[in-house]
Amino acid sequence: MGAQYSPFFSYLRHAIMTNQFSFFSFSAGIGENVFPLISYYLFSPFNLLLLLFSTSQVPTAVTYILILKITAIAMTMSFFLSSHFKRTDWMIVTFAVAFSLCGYITANFVNIMWLDGLIYLPLVCHGIDRIVNHKTGTQLFIWLTICILSNYYIGYMVGIFSIIYAISSVIMATHGGFSLKQFVKPFVLTEVCAILTSSVVLLPSALGMLQTAKTAPKSISSLTYASRPQFGPEIFSGIGIGSQTYTNRLLHSPAIFSSIAISLLVCAYFVQPSISRRHKLGTGFSLIILILSMLIGPINLAWHMFSEPSGSPFRYSFLLSFVMVTMAYESWINHPNLIPNRAKLLIMALVISLLVAGFLFIRWGSSSPLNSYLALQPNSFPILIVNIGLVLVFSGFLFLSNQRLYQLAVGILVLAEMGTNFIYTLRSEPFGNQQTYQDTVTQESKKLSPYTNPQPTLYRINVMSSQLAPAFQENYLGYNDAMLFNFNGIQEYSSTLNESTRETLKMFGLFSKNQRRISNAGITAIANMLLGVKYTISKPSLPKLNQTYIGMGFPVSNQFMTAKLRQGYIFSNLETILQSINRSSTPYLIKAPIVQQKRSQTSGADHFRYSFKINPKVSGPLYLDTSDKTFDYSTITINGTHLSTISNTLHKRYLVKLGSVKKGVPLIVSGSTQDRGLAKRVHFQSLNTAQLKQLAAKLATESFQPTMRQNQIHGTITRTNSNQNWLYTAIPYDAGWSIKVNNRQVSYRKVLRNFIAIPLKTTTSKISMVYHVPGLMSGVLISLFGLISYFSHVILTVILPKQKWRHLGQATN
Repeated sequence: MGAQYSPFFSYLRHAIMTNQFSFFSFSAGIGENVFPLISYYLFSPFNLLLLLFSTSQVPTAVTYILILKITAIAMTMSFFLSSHFKRTDWMIVTFAVAFSLCGYITANFVNIMWLDGLIYLPLVCHGIDRIVNHKTGTQLFIWLTICILSNYYIGYMVGIFSIIYAISSVIMATHGGFSLKQFVKPFVLTEVCAILTSSVVLLPSALGMLQTAKTAPKSISSLTYASRPQFGPEIFSGIGIGSQTYTNRLLHSPAIFSSIAISLLVCAYFVQPSISRRHKLGTGFSLIILILSMLIGPINLAWHMFSEPSGSPFRYSFLLSFVMVTMAYESWINHPNLIPNRAKLLIMALVISLLVAGFLFIRWGSSSPLNSYLALQPNSFPILIVNIGLVLVFSGFLFLSNQRLYQLAVGILVLAEMGTNFIYTLRSEPFGNQQTYQDTVTQESKKLSPYTNPQPTLYRINVMSSQLAPAFQENYLGYNDAMLFNFNGIQEYSSTLNESTRETLKMFGLFSKNQRRISNAGITAIANMLLGVKYTISKPSLPKLNQTYIGMGFPVSNQFMTAKLRQGYIFSNLETILQSINRSSTPYLIKAPIVQQKRSQTSGADHFRYSFKINPKVSGPLYLDTSDKTFDYSTITINGTHLSTISNTLHKRYLVKLGSVKKGVPLIVSGSTQDRGLAKRVHFQSLNTAQLKQLAAKLATESFQPTMRQNQIHGTITRTNSNQNWLYTAIPYDAGWSIKVNNRQVSYRKVLRNFIAIPLKTTTSKISMVYHVPGLMSGVLISLFGLISYFSHVILTVILPKQKWRHLGQATN
């Protein structure tokens, strides 16, 4: 919540309040198309509540949004149950709350943008019910469209489920007037039109997300992956309370909890004599399809847009809770006390057995290679006893009588159970401190105000440490502080991070924990020059002007355009770039030789401690890079003093600054690894600062220093050499840019893997760049087509026939 959603919400609030919005934002990393980010995180209409709060109070606003969303889920579920079963009673509220506080909510409530799907799901199903009853599909069209627009990711899952629900409804349809043909045609047409109408979001979001990294498992097509179950008996522990805490938020079995009473009623559903066989087949179909989807790897992957989830698995498990709650209410209104006594005992014993099986599997199943995450799952024996007690109590109230007093007891117990489970999860959460957050945001906003957008010129600042860290219990790295405070930064933590940009920055030496994060750790004076980083802010000092800052670009020759970067060769990449700008017989990065090395064994037979004596050949910053995947950066010491580095960096390569050294003054660098031959894989190089400053001073005389307003960038560049046929810009490449040079449209190219190079033909060139979201205009046209198509269908099949019959009736009279 602190690392992503609060900064994103603050960014949205600022854009709306100041009318300074651009679909290409330099506050997101080093700059990217933010349409996918907005459509994924920020399109919910509930977010308008943010406008009532200040930026420093955004976490409080998020709390109110969460409360409103949970309330809305209960409201729409109440409406659905009432309309679906054509009855109104106070117990509907109990079942609706069971859905609104189900296990999915407790496991994923911090992913607040996903909750909109749970609000619209009952309304989508209500729309399908209307088509089954030979009414128009307008409500299905409206709610499915809004669901997809609010969050296309969960909307995609609701769309798939709508087909499952439709098939289930067809199976259950028993009334004599039902016609499969009359159902299928309007249903399919409505679904297609809803998807087309959503294209204004779907198309540009899809094109944007294609630029991100995908995490589909390599073995997706293999028999091993296809046959491997995605969870085991531990899922049964999720029937009762206490199965979700902060510890297992990223790794857990499907979150299916929606009250033990619901589970008992679901079991009773299939032995209810008053529930028709067709109904049991229909609901059983939905239940089995969802369970098999979660169990079978390739099918589970399809629900997640064919990309393996990075944490928070089974993101559609709320659909199973929805089906269970619907079944449980139908079982309830058919009086579960009337089922055979033997069935009552068997159901009670079955639920208890499942709870115990889940508990035992978590406790003793850790050795299973398919369930290595079991150690993270909550497994309290007292909680198990409480759950068994709830089974006995609920069984008594549900199966013994249907008197109003028993109903009241069930309702109160279910509400208490759901609330208790949610509180149990909340107690495990590492909450931040709102007052500290509020005070710090206010102070930092004032401090950073001279460097926030809109700026006189376009440039970036590098904030080395976040002042917000004291507001959080967990390690807060400020990945998205640029969006929070509205400046142009470097770091980013987002599911929409452009993969080409991330890989390019890694080749510059920057640190990336995974496909969703890029950090400023590993940045150098060379990267500052290439990225247009004007200021560096280190805690608690004032902003420092970078001596190698020259602007957002400079004229280059064809030699620069052909420079190739290679993965895993950071020093070589930086040297290649500098040499392609200005050929020099003296390298910019000079190897610092290892004059002595020692290796000692530490804990374990495969753990070693290395010490290297380095003799720098030039004064200036000294950097370390290694291809050893087992090297632990957090163990680095310089002359016995521990170096402050990012922890948990195993297998995450980046350029480590060892400090500023003096020529000929040796130093001892130590670190731990599992590699016996580390000396061959570790490299030390010093930066020739004087030579780099000379190059920067030369480039500064012809630098590109543009201005930016919303989606437009304007600037002038003057070249000093006719061989400088291109303008290198520190602007990430994106197909959405439309670029003019001296008012003439030009084609631009990629350079340094993912930056924009603009052709130059005259000594002085006026550059104009306008950004258009790829696919947005096409999406608008497709949406209009979908909207017109649906309402044309309504006019032709509903309105005109009604008018025809009305005229006929008048003529008859």
